[in-house]
Amino acid sequence: MKEKLIIEDICILLERKNIKNMYLRVVPPKGDVKVSAPFLIPDKEITDFIKSRKNWILKKQELILNNNIQAPLKFINGEKHYLWGREYTLQLIQNNKIKHGLIDENKSLLYLPVPKRSTISKREEILVDFYRKELQNVIPQVLNKCSAIVGQKPSEVKVRKMKNWGNCRQNGKITLNLNLAKKDPKCLEYVMIHELCHLIEFNHGKKFKKLMDKFCPNWKKIKKELNE
Repeated sequence: MKEKLIIEDICILLERKNIKNMYLRVVPPKGDVKVSAPFLIPDKEITDFIKSRKNWILKKQELILNNNIQAPLKFINGEKHYLWGREYTLQLIQNNKIKHGLIDENKSLLYLPVPKRSTISKREEILVDFYRKELQNVIPQVLNKCSAIVGQKPSEVKVRKMKNWGNCRQNGKITLNLNLAKKDPKCLEYVMIHELCHLIEFNHGKKFKKLMDKFCPNWKKIKKELNE
């Protein structure tokens, strides 16, 4: 049982449930206000409750909007996801013959094969695996291009989920963030060149920045785009 109310100029989505207490949530990305309340609670009590929390609601909405906080992903039909800088609409499919995600460029759809009654974590796992394979497929070509530019080759290139976009160890091993598959391809080239430059200069000092200026002249612009 859901209804919309306007209380103190705040739009409220009220849902009455078989519960004992009242609950209030302000949810991203638009700061919608949702209230769950017991079936028999009087309207006045709900109104008084919202009035008492008005300042908190407004501060929470401001925080969400100013920081562009997004709702947690559920990996369901209609969600927007990115691949190589392009936005796609997620479409779940149940097909035993299809084992990997598929892209329809014309319709901007990302088809993701999932088992019946899949959980959020399982769907996320399948999508992460899709991104990993996408990135691994292009790494050899990008590595050859960037190695020719920098004049260095790593001992190994790995892909995993990580906080940084990439890292390079002194043994020559480079690790790339699998989320680079979501970004414009130029971002992957920038990160690859960045890590290859560490094979020459293992820090971020003046010499390193001169190498980046030489091998990737617009690296500062790409870095800014990558981190937005």
